[in-house]
Amino acid sequence: MPALASIFTLVFISILVAIQTICVLLYVRVLRAAGTNGIRPEGSVNSSPLKAAVVVSVRGKDPFLKQNLSALLNQSYPSFHVFVVVDSQQDSALPDVKDVQALAPDRIHVSALKTPLATCSLKCSALAEAIERLDDSYEAVAFIDGDAHPYRDWLSNLLGPLQDRRVGVATGNRWYAPSHGEWGSLVRYFWNAGAVVQVWLNCITWGGSMALRTDVIQKIGLLEAMRHSFFDDAAVVRQIRKHGYRTAFVPSVMVANCEEIALASFIAWSERQMIAARSANAGRFMVAIHACCILACIAMPFLTLSMGIWASDGMAIGVSVVSFGVFWIAALLSAMGIERAVQGVFRKNGVEASWSSRRTKLRFFPALVLSHFVYFRVLVGARMRTRVSWRGVDYLLLPKNAVRMIEYRPFVPPSGDVTAESIV
Repeated sequence: MPALASIFTLVFISILVAIQTICVLLYVRVLRAAGTNGIRPEGSVNSSPLKAAVVVSVRGKDPFLKQNLSALLNQSYPSFHVFVVVDSQQDSALPDVKDVQALAPDRIHVSALKTPLATCSLKCSALAEAIERLDDSYEAVAFIDGDAHPYRDWLSNLLGPLQDRRVGVATGNRWYAPSHGEWGSLVRYFWNAGAVVQVWLNCITWGGSMALRTDVIQKIGLLEAMRHSFFDDAAVVRQIRKHGYRTAFVPSVMVANCEEIALASFIAWSERQMIAARSANAGRFMVAIHACCILACIAMPFLTLSMGIWASDGMAIGVSVVSFGVFWIAALLSAMGIERAVQGVFRKNGVEASWSSRRTKLRFFPALVLSHFVYFRVLVGARMRTRVSWRGVDYLLLPKNAVRMIEYRPFVPPSGDVTAESIV
């Protein structure tokens, strides 16, 4: 009986690994096509580039905020302005924002959030406020997070798909390069390695790099949706699907993030990410199936191994060990395969994001294993959570994706020295 159970487990895991491998290979193929699909600075916008507004919401001084904002000044795109909405005049990020504005005062416009709405997150309030202020000459709006570093052709590549009127939103994704190899950073790396494939498969928009035409923003009622949403990208996903527009994933828009994060901070951050995915009403079934499959792949070999040891069944023990190996080696190779493809995208974009070191190599596999157990902790936590903290402000999560800000407070930076750790 233990031998038969172990063989069934091996076959089951092998089938799941084969499905996972196919999905990863398809995603890798898409990434390798980046830069050869016609989405290029010269060809993507043709002879009449859309006049674009790039909107950045800032609350707190992200570790590389100044470098990221400065990179927006070096964009190859010919016709755009940057609109930075800082949370308050007392925000710790304001001096850095002003320093960058001084380099190109005609290109970058800076304002403070005037009306922090209680019915949405502060980020959604800031983005909606910035869009509402735009004049009619702007034909497209691009959004980027303060912790995202745009390469030179980022805006050109992102706006390219919007020439197709069937496309409602164009989006990319992020890739973490944790050079210090902290446990939380490595766990987030593996979490993201799995998430990017699901985001692509489910056509989910990432708010850190997305762009819409202004006429689409008006048609889908995005401003009103944002004013009643906790997450900007979830609001975009809901409205885009409601009105029948397509989502265009741009593989070349892979943005590097070199920030570090502590394990406890990662858990809080990832719970918020899971809540965002749930509120987008996209891919819930796939996320649930994925979680169940991972749980089965971890639990089943352990059970058959225990049965084999109890019954002194050598075959059951051996097959169970093979099952463990098949799952974990496949997970490791999948992450390495995506890493290699992403590095190829980075090289094409002129981005240096190599981060492998002796310390990270020693922690790589243990962090992979740890990430799976943390994943289940996050799933449970996100499911039970009704109150979420985001950069120092607490929100109540209400039915039907509604949210209520409990109390507005200006951002207070964490005590201690300035580090490269993400703000959550």
